[in-house]
Amino acid sequence: MVKDEQKWIRLFKKYKKDELKGRLRFQLADLENYIKARFGGASAYQAAGGYREFFQLLKKLEAEAEIRAVKISGFNQRQPRLKKRWTLLEKDPEGWSDKDILKVSRQLNLSYYFKRPAQQTEELKQKLFKLVEFLDSKSEREWASREERSLELFADEKFLSRSAGKKLLSNLNLSLTDLKAQQYNHLFVYWTKDPAQINNILIMENHSAFIGIKKALAAGIDIFAQDFDTVIYGQGKRIIRSFGFLKELLGLEVSELISDGVSKANRTEDGSDKDQNSSESKPDSQHNKKRQQIIDGLNIYYAGDLDPEGLAIYVGLKNKYPDFEISLLGEYYQLLLEESGRFYPCQKRQNKKQKVLEQVLVEFETEGYEQLSAELKQAWRNDLRLPQELVTLEVYKKYFA
Repeated sequence: MVKDEQKWIRLFKKYKKDELKGRLRFQLADLENYIKARFGGASAYQAAGGYREFFQLLKKLEAEAEIRAVKISGFNQRQPRLKKRWTLLEKDPEGWSDKDILKVSRQLNLSYYFKRPAQQTEELKQKLFKLVEFLDSKSEREWASREERSLELFADEKFLSRSAGKKLLSNLNLSLTDLKAQQYNHLFVYWTKDPAQINNILIMENHSAFIGIKKALAAGIDIFAQDFDTVIYGQGKRIIRSFGFLKELLGLEVSELISDGVSKANRTEDGSDKDQNSSESKPDSQHNKKRQQIIDGLNIYYAGDLDPEGLAIYVGLKNKYPDFEISLLGEYYQLLLEESGRFYPCQKRQNKKQKVLEQVLVEFETEGYEQLSAELKQAWRNDLRLPQELVTLEVYKKYFA
């Protein structure tokens, strides 16, 4: 008998999950029809006790304060009678255990949540555990960007910049400073050790990643043994439009203006070229040669999020500036893979371009990153990604200092 009773209760719970999906009110007839169908039809329903057991189920749930009849609802035409409409009753949350509260209250002010037991959820408790774990070792930690710390603590690099993250810190009387995290304003476009000596350039897609590697290079850490002397903040897709400033930074823009002026001087009044063997044509070729020497002396690498949009930025940049040799920094993406332990779901629907994937895969495989290539293909199919915020100043120190 108990076994049959439990089956009816399980069917009711399944009805709540499958049909109500968060709604509270339901029709008596809808519930009975659902249970009939799950038994396999009217005959099987009757064999299991039929309406008599159905009535007992409703009364049991009502007695246990799981449901309540809607007062203004009429009765059905069956015996014994039942109201036609019912509503689920929301139970008061149990809240956190004394043991859990003691564990987190050492580091966190929980007064806000003591007054609001309904908000004492399991999901929030896990967030608080992560915060306490960090605060326990805070003195040993490096300062990080808001996005880096957000990813570390909440598996979402944007959480602390959203209203939910800001509200959580406010409720706990915490600030970004308490988390040794800093919100960087987008002031820098590039950083270089010596503006007069720019050769090895790294473009970082995201701002916090740019700040992290800038700190590492300023501290004398030789990232990936590439001897980078300049870091450019790509600002996402903006780098495709702004990359031209590198010409001005390198003095190429001035050279091109001079070269263009010489070219015009080397034309006759009717627009035809003067004798290319004349001495007047030599400055033009000299400037072109100097320009090409500067470009040939550059080593330019790109590093961004390992996801469709981040890689599309790289391909778009490379295609728009064919005069410059720009490559993916394969070692960086390999480090992302090694540091992550797992991929993260894409926060929004990303525009996947098959040509982008194919071009990147060829580049990775050519450089010997077969495993990285395989992981990227699988992540691409499953809408997963690796955000740049995984590689922090602490990671650079661990591997390269």
